[in-house]
Amino acid sequence: MGAPTPGLLILVPARAGSKGLPGKNLKSLGGLPLLAWTARTIAASGVSARSILTTEDAAIAAVGRSHGLETPFLRPADLASDTATMVAVVEHAVGWMEREGGFAPSAIMLLQPTCPFRKPERIRQALDLLALPGTEGVIGVKGIDRSLSVVYQEGPDGALAPLAPWDERTRRQDVRPLLTPNGTLYLTTRESLVRHRRLFPPQLRGLVTDHIESIDIDTPEDWALAEAVVAAGLATP
Repeated sequence: MGAPTPGLLILVPARAGSKGLPGKNLKSLGGLPLLAWTARTIAASGVSARSILTTEDAAIAAVGRSHGLETPFLRPADLASDTATMVAVVEHAVGWMEREGGFAPSAIMLLQPTCPFRKPERIRQALDLLALPGTEGVIGVKGIDRSLSVVYQEGPDGALAPLAPWDERTRRQDVRPLLTPNGTLYLTTRESLVRHRRLFPPQLRGLVTDHIESIDIDTPEDWALAEAVVAAGLATP
């Protein structure tokens, strides 16, 4: 990678503890540790930035370094617990870089290793969206081709209630797609992070990714799906 682009900090969070799939960040997928897929995506994007792995685990840090990620610190144990919020993890990393690393970012991108199939161009596309006037943040999203009249919420008695009145005239092809976060990426300005302390600021844009990119590995079933994608040649590291 070339000289860092002024102001851009890419964070890759990878803790050792995982209840759903123990050790997943170092687990081999297609012959590479899971977190290495994200490291390679950053390198292939052509975007020059400070790319930092935030982890509490020395073994994860060593693997991250071997795949081109900086590991200037180990995350405090309390920020690697099941109750730690991702915002707190991001704030810690940004604060450390500003105080100890001599780097004051104007934008922060979070790339979770559990979404290994994001395409390199998504990083560039997200930065283009953030540059649009009034934008405070960008998140990766996937579409839900359903009307709210057939999206239900379960009530206290177990009965289903639609989120919008039923409209039998609405055809599937006429429905304006709903969008939901898929974990592929989060991007926010430093100013917005300070003001809102959220990865979902009010002035938010969505970057739509495909179904394979949207796979977020958290369970053995997710892992089996990811392995099937690799075996089918639908994604390569």
